[in-house]
Parts: sequence; structure tokens; C-alpha cells
Amino acid sequence: MEYIIDALGMGWWYLFENPITFLYIIGGVFLGLVFGAIPGLTATLGVVLILPFTYILAPEDGMALLLAIYVGGIAGGLIASVLLNIPGSPAAMVTCFDGSPMARNGRPADALYLGTFSSAVGGILSAIVLVLLASQLAKIALKFGAWEYFGLGIFGVCIVVKLCADDYIKGFLGIIIGMTIAMVGMDPVLMNNRFTYGVWQLEGGFPQVATLMGLFALTEIYTQVNKMFAKEKIHTIPVQKVGFLPSKGLLGKPGMLKNILRSAAIGTGIGILPGVGQTTSSLLAYNAAKGSDPHPEKYGTGCEEGIVSSETANNACCGGALIPMLSLGIPGDTVTAVLLGGLMIHGMTPGPLLFRDHQHIIGAIYIVFILSNIIMFLMEIGLIRVFIRVLSSPVNILFPAILAMCTLGSFAANNKIFDCWIFLFIGVIGFLLLNSGFSLPPIILGFILGPIIEDSWRVAMISSRGDIFSIATHPIAYGLLIVSAVVLLWPVFMRSLKNSRLQSA
Repeated sequence: MEYIIDALGMGWWYLFENPITFLYIIGGVFLGLVFGAIPGLTATLGVVLILPFTYILAPEDGMALLLAIYVGGIAGGLIASVLLNIPGSPAAMVTCFDGSPMARNGRPADALYLGTFSSAVGGILSAIVLVLLASQLAKIALKFGAWEYFGLGIFGVCIVVKLCADDYIKGFLGIIIGMTIAMVGMDPVLMNNRFTYGVWQLEGGFPQVATLMGLFALTEIYTQVNKMFAKEKIHTIPVQKVGFLPSKGLLGKPGMLKNILRSAAIGTGIGILPGVGQTTSSLLAYNAAKGSDPHPEKYGTGCEEGIVSSETANNACCGGALIPMLSLGIPGDTVTAVLLGGLMIHGMTPGPLLFRDHQHIIGAIYIVFILSNIIMFLMEIGLIRVFIRVLSSPVNILFPAILAMCTLGSFAANNKIFDCWIFLFIGVIGFLLLNSGFSLPPIILGFILGPIIEDSWRVAMISSRGDIFSIATHPIAYGLLIVSAVVLLWPVFMRSLKNSRLQSA
């Protein structure tokens, strides 16, 4: 505790001695919100583009700028998710489930306020965990091996299928389609090419940014343009004023506080695990909220709890992802991988020595992360009308602009023109699947979870020499598999029980 107090004191002292750092935080949050709110420009892209400009800054100022972009970028994805049903960033994908329906039900201001407030609360709660338990919680990540990641991936898949309870078959098929797309490219274990059919550009697989933008942004554009040609009216969403205080009763519903705390815990815990990321944490928090709600049928129709769980978890994941990065030098997600490089270009190696030799840097990171979440809330609420005005432009202006931004984002991720073609191709496939009755979330989450499941399974089998029963020596792994089976089979069991009671009556 004494170390924490000293580090926080050093961080505050640096900020008060160098007030320009506050300008870096404000500017970084603003840039992050822009990159998050506009589809195709992600938080990762924002941090990557700004990273070279931090070379000339002091380490504290450079990390302040990058962290502020990180916080703003993850939170800003909410805006397009609510108003356009297009996640501004992949982290906001789950927010589309209830954010867009709530906006179309005449409550866009409530949806935007709930999302912004939840983002700030989730970030601040994860910051408290980061400050108090960074070095201790990082050790949890070391207990996760191949079997544990496999169990976590299966658990995520079962949750996706449960969310598609109305049509299990198409839910499973959607996951298989997503996992099949993820398998294209070089085999991560044997290093052989598969499903590339002689196209050498596919050796690296389908790029994540281009694929996700194609499935969400381009599919939505195709759908809206199809409505225009069918002479259907495209519904525009007018938004009343969004204040700094919530409307009466918005946050006072029973169970809302419990939902926020549970989602923050899930987001922070998932963030600690390297490579899992915000999308998975949002999905798990959303499912936990739905499973504990006495009226789960309202989820997906525009309920407050769905937005709160998603946005709290994906922003809490940011603080969690910083824990292994600082304590172990292992990035928790793609953005912290870039932040790791930001530390190293200033001659600092993350890990135990960073806490011992650069206490002032640790303190500055703690303070900046907390301040960034507070400033993010004030700035996003204050500028929401500006973003609304931009995203409410006529479709003949808005759609080409979004298409251009998504194409630019697809190219910038890997500097490959081929990724732009992937973006267009995947958009067509997504549109065809959507019009065939498939739901996009299982496909997207299958694409995200597929590599985790496959890589972990194969590494686990190789390390155990083909002995599948070695999972018995990994209680976390088989515990996750048992819970997965319960999650998957429980709705079937309850439906059968209900039918038998009806027949007996």
C-alpha cells in the first residue's frame, strides 16, 4: 500500500509540475473519440498513427497521449453502434444488440447517456483494480495455459449459441462459418497454407479489421441501399438534448448497480487474459446480465441493462489489459501491444523492474488512466450533438464517407490493398447471409473465437502427447467446459420440462 501511495503521489506531482500533460490527455481523448465514433477508424489505428509523434515527448507525456486515445477510442464506438447499428470499433459490437433498437424505439438520448456513463464507470472501476492489485492479478494470467484458453473459447461459443436460442441450427452454422473464415491462411502449428487456393495474399488469413468492418459496416450499407431501391423509407433517428445528468429513473432500476459491478468484474478479469479482448468480455457480461434477469426476453429489443453490461465490460477490459502489460510485459489486447512498444521506445521494459526502477511512470499511468475516463465522459456528453450531426448527414453523403473510412481503415491495418478487396468481398457475403436468415453476431464471434479454440486445442494436444484426458489435471479448464455444457443444455432442458408439464396438464 505504501508503494501505491508513493506512486500516485509521484504521478500527481508530475501532472501539476507539467500542466501541458493535461492538454495531451484532453487532445488524446478527443482523437480517440473521433477514431472510435467513425466506423473503420479504430482505437488501435489511432494509437498506431500517433505513436511516432511520442518519440519527442517525455515518457510520461507520451504514455498520457496514447492512453487517452485508448480510452476515448474504446468508448467512442458506442455512438455509431446506437445511431447507425454499425460498431464504430469492434469493441462496441455487442452494444448494437440493444443500443440501436433503443434508439429506433425513440430513446437515442437515453441509449447514448447509458453507454457513456457505463463506459466511464467501467473504466474507473478497472482503474481502481489496476492501482490496487496490478502485480497480484497479473499472476492469474500465468495460470492460463492452452487447456484453459480452450475451455474459455468453448464457453464463449456456447454463450453465442444461447443468444441464438430461437434458432440453434442457424446459430451453430453461423459459428462454423465464422470459424471457417478464421481458418484461412497459414496453419499456426504446422506452418502450412490452408484454404488459400493459390492466392498468396491469403497466407496471412482474413484480416480482422477488414473482415469485421465488412460484416458490420458494409453489410449495413448494402441493407440500407437495398431499402432505397425498394423505395422503403430509411428511418432517421432524431436525438434530443443529452445532459450531464441522467433522466429520472434511468439508472435507478433494481439490479442496475449489481449489473454494473458484475460487468466491470467480468471486463477486468477478461482483460487480464492476454489476447482475449473487449468483444469477448462484452459478450460474457451481456450473457451474465441476460441470464440473471427475470425477463430475458427483453434483451435485443432495446433494454437498458444490455447497453450497460456491454459498455461497462468493454471499457473495464482496458484497465484489465494494462495489468499484464505493466506487470509481465504481456499485452492484454492489440492496443496494449502498441502501448508496450510506446514504453520500450523510451527505454523502459515492462515487468517487475518497471515497478522498481520507474515508480513515477507507474504513478503517472495510474493517474492518467483515471483522468482519461473522467474527461472521456464529460467530452463525449458535451460533443454528442456534434457526432450526431455528423452521423445524421444525408445518406448520399454519409454512406460514401463511411465506405471511404472503412476502406482506409482496412488498408491502414496492414498496408495492403488486398485487405480492401477482402472488406468488399466480406460485405457481400455478409449481406447474402443476412438475407438468408442468418444472424451476423454468431458469424463474427465465431471468427474471433475460432483461432483461440483451434490454437489452444492443438497446442494442448501436442503438449499432452495426444492424451485428451490430461485436461483432468486442469481444474479451471474442465470447470469451464462443465459450465459451457450447462449453459448450452439448460434452455433445452427447461423447454422440454415446460412441454412435458403442458402435456400432463
